[in-house]
Amino acid sequence: MDVTIAHVGVSRDDFLTHLVTAELISEGELAALRADTSLDIMQLSERLLSNGRLSPFQLDSLMAGRPQDLRVGNYDILSKLGQGGMGTVYKARHRRMKRLVALKVLSAKLCEDASFVARFQREVETIARLGHPNIVMAYDADEAELGHFLVMEFIDGRDLASEVEKYGPMDDARAIDYTLQSARGLAYAHSQGIVHRDVKPHNLLKDDRNIIKVTDLGLASLSSGKTANNSLTQSGGILGTVDYMPPEQAVDSATIDARADIYSLGCTLYFLLSGGPPYIGQSLMSVLLKHRDAPIPPLANLRDSIPARLNDIYLKMMAKSVVDRYQTMGEVVEVLELCAIELGHQPGPTTKPRPSEPGSIKTSSTVTLGRVDQNTITHRPDEVLATKVLIVEPSRVQAGIIRKYLEPQGILVTAIVATGADAIAAINTERPSAILSSMHLSDMTGIELASKIRADFPRPAPGFVLITSESEGINTGKLSQLNRVVLLAKPFTAEQLAASLQLVTGQSVSSMTMSESTIPKKDRSRLRVLVVDDSGTARMNERMILSSLGFTKISEATDGAQAIAAATRENFDLIVTDYNMPLLDGHALVSYLKQTPSTASVPIVMVTTETDSKILDPVRQLGVAAIFPKAFPKEEVGALVDRLFP
Repeated sequence: MDVTIAHVGVSRDDFLTHLVTAELISEGELAALRADTSLDIMQLSERLLSNGRLSPFQLDSLMAGRPQDLRVGNYDILSKLGQGGMGTVYKARHRRMKRLVALKVLSAKLCEDASFVARFQREVETIARLGHPNIVMAYDADEAELGHFLVMEFIDGRDLASEVEKYGPMDDARAIDYTLQSARGLAYAHSQGIVHRDVKPHNLLKDDRNIIKVTDLGLASLSSGKTANNSLTQSGGILGTVDYMPPEQAVDSATIDARADIYSLGCTLYFLLSGGPPYIGQSLMSVLLKHRDAPIPPLANLRDSIPARLNDIYLKMMAKSVVDRYQTMGEVVEVLELCAIELGHQPGPTTKPRPSEPGSIKTSSTVTLGRVDQNTITHRPDEVLATKVLIVEPSRVQAGIIRKYLEPQGILVTAIVATGADAIAAINTERPSAILSSMHLSDMTGIELASKIRADFPRPAPGFVLITSESEGINTGKLSQLNRVVLLAKPFTAEQLAASLQLVTGQSVSSMTMSESTIPKKDRSRLRVLVVDDSGTARMNERMILSSLGFTKISEATDGAQAIAAATRENFDLIVTDYNMPLLDGHALVSYLKQTPSTASVPIVMVTTETDSKILDPVRQLGVAAIFPKAFPKEEVGALVDRLFP
């Protein structure tokens, strides 16, 4: 008997045949290997492993005589990632594109249920429409010999349950960041009509760039039978994992809404900070009853360092009654962003501080009305005067971002108020040097507030910066009668905000007349540009045109996901992106960048072949600076650049 067969269960010839059957080598390579008899099967296997032609999983399958298990559709199976009640998840690679993916194959038993397969296909269609940096994307779905399968984005990392198991409970900053990223992904899913129903650390994946991805969206409602410890998943009854399950979900999972995910994310936040779920019991039912009846365990009991603000957010997320929780995941995003800002943390992927540059304000986004009068303060360049600012902004997140912009520059924020009436009262008590106000307040407009301040506080009246996204459409007639008022358009940088305050307070300037001669010109050769497009030809064209306009520091990315990684590593002053890209499209990229404070003010230009307003209008609403056709016309681009970087 062949000693090789006795030890590994397959002969050398059969092993080579299995390689061809699995299409892992060509017929030509097979002939060469058969002719070279100097290597026995063990030596041959070692060589194929060492040169990357085979993975250990593939070798085991070939040795077991199962080459048919190594191909699903157009994908080569590389390894097994996990297995559950719905089926098995593999790491795979597309044969032609060489893209790594996670491939979920439904179990044979589920594939026998025609109604389940129909629901699976409907859910897949829904998931495939999703595109967000904090959601695991679905690429493809089909049927093969192994059964129905779903192809998803492969995340090179681990889930948060494994992260805590390996490294222990997280510090406050990391827990807030990971919960916030998860909330952003879930908020997007909710906006598309999808409730997760099984939010837990095991379904939140962290990649090698510390970006959190929500997985199993839409699939939780398809689960059938027991899938894991402490899990109950039964059609028409309880669905989810009881350690993270809201009380109403234990009654009937079919009637829950997005607020169930808020509760489960609150439980997950507790897990990240403590290392365990909020409730522990001897049985599934005892845990369910604790979710319904037991007091919410406060975060403050875990350690003294946990901020009271974070504990308050967590308690509201964990409220027993849905009416007492935050009503939308968007609200959770907002309060967590503000919490991170208040604690001095940068929400979202961390970035290096942007180098300080001379302040400048875009001519297209600012208008100075009036002229210097006797109330204008002027001083010598070496004189240092403290600037005190009152922020009038209904959005707590926006107010927090503005405050974060000002404080590192030595500008004191005396108070933050949400209405015009509160601003009038605060001027009497705080005596600010300047007012930073949103255009839209609940009781009056920003223009009306500026007029009232000038009427009620004639001497000395504080300077006034009106922040708006509508500068080009504003009738400036009324404002032209007022002194020291500047319009500052969104998005803006910290430097532009400081420069506008200098203009309205008189500090560092001797005249309040804004003209091109008083606005510092930006050196475009110092500005960093990111070009995002999966077409090399398009990137080359855009690079050439940008170079001709004076830009020299130009980086490239081939996809939205790669662009996010680049924006995490370095700061950019302008981003030019395509719409249609294979991994993460332009809409999802812009949405992410505008939700992340570190990139929210960066001008974004979209270049696309799309002309359908149904596709482009949502992008415009996100706040892109312009949308250009694929030709990237130099004259039009130049005019925009002149406005953005005068």
